[in-house]
Amino acid sequence: MAQRSARLALILAVLLLAIAGAGVASAHGGHTGPAQTFTQTIGPYEVAVTIEIPAAAPAPLYLDILPQSDVAGATFSFRAVPRGQPFDGAPVAQVQGMAGPQGIYYTQLDIDRLGDWELEARVEGPQGSGVARIPFTIAAPPAASGSLGLFIALGGLVLLMIISIVLAAIGQRRARPAPGWANWLIGQGMFACLVAAAIFGAQQFNDSIQGAQASAVAQTAIGRPHANLAIATAPAAPQAGQPLTMTLDLSDGSTGLPIDDLITHHDSLLHLVVISDDGAFYEHLHPARLAAGHFAAAITPALPGRYTAYAEIERRDSGTQVIAREFVVTGAGLGRPVQLPPLGARQIGDMQVQVKSSLLELRAGRQATLTFSFSQAGKPVDDLQPWLGMAGHLIARSRDRAIFAHVHALGPMAPGGILATGVNYGPDIQFVYSFPQPGRYQLWGQFRRNQQIITVPVEVEVK
Repeated sequence: MAQRSARLALILAVLLLAIAGAGVASAHGGHTGPAQTFTQTIGPYEVAVTIEIPAAAPAPLYLDILPQSDVAGATFSFRAVPRGQPFDGAPVAQVQGMAGPQGIYYTQLDIDRLGDWELEARVEGPQGSGVARIPFTIAAPPAASGSLGLFIALGGLVLLMIISIVLAAIGQRRARPAPGWANWLIGQGMFACLVAAAIFGAQQFNDSIQGAQASAVAQTAIGRPHANLAIATAPAAPQAGQPLTMTLDLSDGSTGLPIDDLITHHDSLLHLVVISDDGAFYEHLHPARLAAGHFAAAITPALPGRYTAYAEIERRDSGTQVIAREFVVTGAGLGRPVQLPPLGARQIGDMQVQVKSSLLELRAGRQATLTFSFSQAGKPVDDLQPWLGMAGHLIARSRDRAIFAHVHALGPMAPGGILATGVNYGPDIQFVYSFPQPGRYQLWGQFRRNQQIITVPVEVEVK
């Protein structure tokens, strides 16, 4: 009887330990999880850096570097230090960009403690140089309120199980069973431990459910003050055809302090879209983070005129926010204004792209499905790669600049980090959007193939 009870107790103990065995660390400073991807334009090179968060410290910090463009001849250097400490003297890990089709580069650094960290990513190459500083956190989660009681109950259960097995072995050797009162006490003790383990286990499970619900409520209901955005250009009076550096400073709308609680929104801390009034100039960038709330990106405006910069961010425990700022470019320029093409067929590089709408006539307030179909030499193209976690992105802006929208392609998101390797889309990429009011709209569909970003401009009339 005692042996049967011991076996039962062992099985239940293993099951309860499996239920109670939670991870010992989690990643913050972005979406919680074992890895976070940060897409940033570091100098002239756009790269997606995936940080594989270790489960404890000290431990290696694995880095996966996925270039979004050609990085032949470029050297990437990485250093990590606890946040607030200087990078001088920190160990350096390097990868060398190779010519040809770009895959994933791997390297690692050592982490010696939990807490807030910064990763410095520096690049030097034939196209130029740049630096970014990426924040991440390795934090041990607080123990659930029922953890101590659960482990004490499980420990008592295992101890009584061992005592029962020992007594049974002694009884067999002496050909005399253990006293009945001893078996009774052990059985009662094991039953009490099982009941206590079940109670504390249920309490811990309930605490985890409540914690997840509270986190979901915090992210949707609490919110934070909107961010302020200040944009500056260097030179202060930009000239068409000349490169300029745009700096973006984000501050909290309540305290005025620099914002450092941005989370990765579709694999980037900040999405920056710069568009000229006529739509002839368009760029979708991911500025490098240089310090708390301080970002920078380089562009070369082709034509004089007024430009609008749209910064899209997401703060922890809050929603997304799009902030628009304008600046003026003077000078002669590199060309002349162009008219964005309408729906229909067009040539983009070596591909043919057909853009069509599910509605014969676009109308305000009516849902439309816009389809971008890709082909090459008469054959469908089905090797489009994920970009920022999606099959494609669509930017829509009304000609009067009153409406701005960032729409994601239909279909499932791509896995994060290195898991996205080998995921392909095409030949048809679809977007669903309801134009809110009549007028002319400028659209830019963006996709990725062979590590190159493909931009498909369209202009439509909405009745």
